[in-house]
Amino acid sequence: MTGLMKNHQAINGYLFDLDGTLLDSAPDLTAALNRVRADYKLPPMPVATVRAGVSRGAAGMLALGFPGVEENEYGRIRSKFLEYYGAGSCELSQPFPGITEWLDKLDSNGIPWAIVTNKSTRLTLPIVAELGWQRRAQIVVCGDTTDQPKPAAKPVLLACKALQMEPDEVIMIGDDPRDIQAGKAAGCYTAAVGWGYGELQSPGLQAADYYCHQVSDMDSIEIVARVLPE
Repeated sequence: MTGLMKNHQAINGYLFDLDGTLLDSAPDLTAALNRVRADYKLPPMPVATVRAGVSRGAAGMLALGFPGVEENEYGRIRSKFLEYYGAGSCELSQPFPGITEWLDKLDSNGIPWAIVTNKSTRLTLPIVAELGWQRRAQIVVCGDTTDQPKPAAKPVLLACKALQMEPDEVIMIGDDPRDIQAGKAAGCYTAAVGWGYGELQSPGLQAADYYCHQVSDMDSIEIVARVLPE
């Protein structure tokens, strides 16, 4: 495998968002949300419905599960949701198809990679440890690792430092506009993925340098065409 080329500049390091990019965590997040809904005598919601809110974190999912909830109750609902999710975050979540093999290819070719997520350290590390990614990634930067999460540049710059690379040697890959904004703010190349929870047609993802419609698109130096699907 060779580094991705753009304007004759090799991309030699890879940074990945976690939820919606490497990991399909929607089933476990939905299970946690539905446990809270059950506490409030509400019916369960299907994974397909909740999936749309995953990229927006707990706030996005709770907005779907408890629309119009009063502010004084929101904190209790959020605490319950995070408690339930923390207790069952590795039960149903799986890497997206092709991700395991692609990370294996990076490792076998000596290409360093890291994870940059807005999920808290407390929730992230058990997941990446269970998947065996913590010992393979150069660093796992979480939402509370620095004082500013994505879309700020700080988490991405910290990951570049761990890779011992300049930002213009690195690509930030994710499914949410904040991934693209953070990568660009840090001076990295950026790629938006189409298999996660974001919409490639959204303005925030269209700002990416590259689009990956499927995991195999990352396997080529011609990572993606700039043409969106009809």
